[in-house]
Amino acid sequence: MRIERYTPHWHSKLVDLAKDVFGEGYFDRPWEAISEADSVMLVSHETDGSLLGFVQGRLLPLGALDAFLENPEFDIPDDVAAADATGTLGVIHVVAVSNEQRGKGLGTKLLGAIHDALIGRGADKLIVTFKRGPSASQVDGLMKKLGFEQWVRLPTYWREACDRGEFKCVDRRDDCTCEALFYRKSVY
Repeated sequence: MRIERYTPHWHSKLVDLAKDVFGEGYFDRPWEAISEADSVMLVSHETDGSLLGFVQGRLLPLGALDAFLENPEFDIPDDVAAADATGTLGVIHVVAVSNEQRGKGLGTKLLGAIHDALIGRGADKLIVTFKRGPSASQVDGLMKKLGFEQWVRLPTYWREACDRGEFKCVDRRDDCTCEALFYRKSVY
């Protein structure tokens, strides 16, 4: 198993994996994410070319947190606000691991790799967002192990986008059942 930077070679496999993990349309344009300034995307694969997982994050530009969170209606902690004001806030957007690889430590390795890459770009605070539905595993233990603390839990964060059909959530039943979990960590 290897972890390396995303290249267009992985595009179709990455989109297929994201569709399996999150649902159709949720992460189907990886080139947009990787084209953002200070963005990093890493893939994990076997030597035979099978994609096992991926992770994407970036260092946010100065003062970009409100836009990233789409004008949040919850409190921003002082340390996160300070990092946003100085351009030292790293955001881990997406972590996806194939069903066959879950529970084997790959998510931890991917998060560790993106953690180090964002710190290398100047991040001194990190935030992570997770979309969790009824079939998703618990991430609290993993995040605690990596030194993150839960910041906020939002049961309806993606509901409007899901209900508008912007993506087709794999966990959707009669209505959107996914919640957002936000974690934060001070590096220094």
